[in-house]
Amino acid sequence: MTDNKYKLISKKYKDFFWPTLAMTMANNMALFVDSVLVSTFIGVEKMPAVQLCFPIVAFVNMVYWMLGLGGSLLASNLTADHNRDKANRIFTVSMISVVVFGIAVAILGTLFMPGISKLLCKDELYLEDVRAYGRVLVCGMPLLCFIMSLSYFSRADGSPKIGFWAVVISNCVNLCMDTVLIKFCGLGVTGAALATVIGYICGSLFMLRYLCSQKRQMRFVDPFRGGSFFRDLMSISAKGIPTASSQLYIMLKTQILNTLITSNVGSVGLQIYSIYSNSLFLVYIIFIGTAQTLSPIVSVYAHEGDYDRARYTLKRSIKTALGGAVGIGLLFAVFPQIIQFLYGIKDPEVIDACRTGIRLYVLSYPGLAFFYIMSYYFQAIKRARLAAIMTALEGLVFPVSFMAVFAPLFKMTGVWIAIIATDTVASAVIIVHLILSKRKHSKEGAVSFMLPAEPSPDRLEFTVKMDLPDSVRLSAEAETWVKERLDSSVSVKTCLALEEMLTGIASVNRSSPEEVVDVVLRQEDKCVVISMRDMGETFNPTVVEEGREQGFDNISVLNKIAASIKYDRSIGMNCTMIRISNEQ
Repeated sequence: MTDNKYKLISKKYKDFFWPTLAMTMANNMALFVDSVLVSTFIGVEKMPAVQLCFPIVAFVNMVYWMLGLGGSLLASNLTADHNRDKANRIFTVSMISVVVFGIAVAILGTLFMPGISKLLCKDELYLEDVRAYGRVLVCGMPLLCFIMSLSYFSRADGSPKIGFWAVVISNCVNLCMDTVLIKFCGLGVTGAALATVIGYICGSLFMLRYLCSQKRQMRFVDPFRGGSFFRDLMSISAKGIPTASSQLYIMLKTQILNTLITSNVGSVGLQIYSIYSNSLFLVYIIFIGTAQTLSPIVSVYAHEGDYDRARYTLKRSIKTALGGAVGIGLLFAVFPQIIQFLYGIKDPEVIDACRTGIRLYVLSYPGLAFFYIMSYYFQAIKRARLAAIMTALEGLVFPVSFMAVFAPLFKMTGVWIAIIATDTVASAVIIVHLILSKRKHSKEGAVSFMLPAEPSPDRLEFTVKMDLPDSVRLSAEAETWVKERLDSSVSVKTCLALEEMLTGIASVNRSSPEEVVDVVLRQEDKCVVISMRDMGETFNPTVVEEGREQGFDNISVLNKIAASIKYDRSIGMNCTMIRISNEQ
C-alpha cells in the first residue's frame, strides 16, 4: 500500500514550488537589480536613501502577509473541511480589508511624509532623498497589497502561475522604467519610486485575470452576513500574525540597526550594510520561495492528520533551502567581487570592507535558511505561539542585542559578527526545542518535528494507481480493515464505495494512467469516513446527471450507499469525503 505513498504530494510540491520560486525570484531579483540601478545611475552614496525607506515597505508587508497569507491558509483549511461558503467569506473579508489598509497608507503617508522621513532618517545628508522616494512609494501601496494578497489566494486555489506572472510583469516594467526615469529623464530616487508604482499598476491589471476567471473557486460574497465581519477579520489576523510579525520586527530592526551602524561605524558603514541588505534579496529567493511552498501544503495535510506527508514536505523543504544557502554562500565567498562589480563600488575603503563583509556574512545563510523554513512550518502546524516567539527572537531581540554589543567593540566586523550570531543562535534554539519536545512526549507517544510519529490505529492510508485491478484489490483490503472494527454492512458499503469512486476517477483519467489517488479511511464512532485526493481530471460524485437517479453508474450508486458525500478542490487537488454508516 505504500509503493506510491509520496507520489501525489511530491507532484503537488513541484507544482507549487516552481511558480512560487519563480514569483519570489521575479520579485527579489527586481528589488536587487533596482538597488543596483540606483547605485549605478546616481551613485552608491544615494542607495542608503532607498534602504532607509524600507521600514515603510516592511510595515505594509506585515499587514498583507497577516491578512493575505493568513486568510489564504485559513481558506485552505476550510476548503479541506469542505466548508466552501465560509472560505469565500474569509477571502472576501481578507481582500477588502487589505485593500482598504493600502489606501489608508497611501493617503496618510502622503500627508505626513515630512514627519515620517525625519523618523526614518537621522542624517541630514539623506533626508531630502528619503522624503522624495517615500512620497511616491506610498502611492503604490494599495496596488502592492492587492497583487500579493490575491496571489496567495490564487495559489491556495490551485493557480500559482497567475501570481507569478503578475509579479514578473510588475517587476519587468519596474526595471525598464528605472532605466528610463533615472538614466534618461534624470529623476533620481523619485524616478526609482515612480518606476516601482508603474510596475505595480501593470501587475494589478494582470491579476484581474484571476478575478475574471470562471475556473476560480474563491468568490466574493457578502462579508457582513450574520454580523461576522470583524470576527472573521480576527480569525484571519490570528492565523497570519506569527508569520507577518517578522515584517514588523524587520521594520523595527532596520530602523534601530541603521541608527546603531551610523553612530558606531559612520556613513561608510551604512553604505556597506545597505549593500548587504539588498544583496540578501538574492538569498531570499530560495528561502522564501521554499517556505511559501511548504506553508499551504503542510497546513492542509497536518490539519487532516496526515502527519507523515506533512513531515515529508518539511524535510524536502529543509534540504532545498540548505542546498540553496550553501550554493549561493560558496559563490559569494569565492567571488565576492560579483557584488562589488554589480554595485559599481569605486572607493578602495568601501571595496576592502565590502569583500571582508561578504565572506563573513555568508556564514549566516544556513542558519537563516533553517529558521525561515521552521518558522513557516510552526505556523502551518498551528503552533502560532512558538512561531511568534521565535520570530520575535530572530527578527528583533537577537539582532539588536548582538549589534548593540559587538558594533561598538569591533565596528564593521562587529556588525557581521552580530548578523552571524543572530541566525546561528536562532537555529540552535529551534533545534534544542525540537529535542526537548521529543523527550517530553516520549512517554505519551513518539513525536517527530512536533507531530505524532505513528499513525492513529483508527486510520488507514494507502495510494492507488488509476487502474481497475489495483482499485479492486485495495478496496478488498480496506473492507477487511473495516470489518475488524465495525459491522459487516459498513465494511461491504465501504468496499463498494471505494470501488465505485476509484473506478469513476480512473474512467475520467484514462489518458493519464500515471496519476495516483491518496486514500484515507478514518473510523468515527460507528461510521467510516473516506477521504480521497488526486490531481487528475475532475470526478465529482455530488453531481448526479438528470435522468440518472435510478441508474447504476458510479455516481448514482455512490449516492445510494453513502450517508453523505462532499466534493471540493483544495490547493489545486480534487478532494472528496464520503461518510459510510449502517443507517443509510
